[in-house]
Amino acid sequence: MQSVRDVFPSAKITPNCVDKYPVRVMIDAKVGTSTVRVWEGDQRSLFMKYASKRKKSLEVMKKNLEILMEDLE
Repeated sequence: MQSVRDVFPSAKITPNCVDKYPVRVMIDAKVGTSTVRVWEGDQRSLFMKYASKRKKSLEVMKKNLEILMEDLE
């Protein structure tokens, strides 16, 4: 959630937990009446235990959020 707050400080974040395996994380942005998928990946790729996967995932996530911000301007 911090990556989203870094780019969109006033974003409303609504978690939607689904008890299903494998655990996937999806970040969607609501733009007007439509929904845009910003990032989707395996939850493990965000664990600090897998530092290289985490770093790559966070970079892609932040890049996609910045692109979304540019598109909205």
